[in-house]
Amino acid sequence: MHFSQFSQDEIARIAAMEWGNYAATLPAAQVTVGLDVVMREDVVITRSELFPSPDANHACLLRATPQTADALIAEVIAYFRSKGLPATVFLSPACTPADLPARLTRQGFVKQEAEEAWIALEHLLDFDIPAPFAHVVVEQVTPENVHTFAKIFLTAFDMPVDFAAYMAQLLAPSLNLPTIHHYLALVDEQPAGVMSLLRYENLGVFGSGGVLPAYRKRGVATNLTIRAAVDARAHGVDTLIGQTKAGTALEQLLCIAGFRRVFTRTCYTLP
Repeated sequence: MHFSQFSQDEIARIAAMEWGNYAATLPAAQVTVGLDVVMREDVVITRSELFPSPDANHACLLRATPQTADALIAEVIAYFRSKGLPATVFLSPACTPADLPARLTRQGFVKQEAEEAWIALEHLLDFDIPAPFAHVVVEQVTPENVHTFAKIFLTAFDMPVDFAAYMAQLLAPSLNLPTIHHYLALVDEQPAGVMSLLRYENLGVFGSGGVLPAYRKRGVATNLTIRAAVDARAHGVDTLIGQTKAGTALEQLLCIAGFRRVFTRTCYTLP
């Protein structure tokens, strides 16, 4: 979808949604070693030592002028180079100036084919949340099962489970934060999937959602989403958001459940 198709009110809504997404991660960043979130009026930067992927290490919400844009891009490049990471920028309709794609290309950035879809379920307070499947139990993560959460997360995303102890250690401080909830789903008392909910004001953000291959298409993701939605609404959240690759089965499933695509972001990476 071309950015010019959005009205100024829609662009302001997109900017607020992106800002709230990263603001929701700030409490975790303040207690997690190796997780940094920089939030400025002209740029947002997130970095994770544990997960070196573009999803966790990028700049976004670039809001510059034609006079300051190139300097801001250079600052982003310098930041990630100082961390030993490739520079990655996600552009949304809220970014300015309009020629940022061309400016990034001139600097050597390469546009990635896959787009990131941001989906939202609005008016959660009035939404009829369905009953969960009886065969899937969802528990909130505690210090006793945080290692299991880490192991299931890493396995679901085909990452080395050797990192589970380290990931659990990093996650432990966030278990006590009032605006962050981690969930573990069980089928027949066996761990099957995980998800996290982060809250900022009246916004809820889904993250870290993953299901083991053997348990997919069995209602695990559905029950995790239902539990997170129920908890979010209990805390006054009226809008839930999440991100996924555009055009995937997951996006289609969530849209059937009541979510809608609000916008997409395009990723640019400097090799």
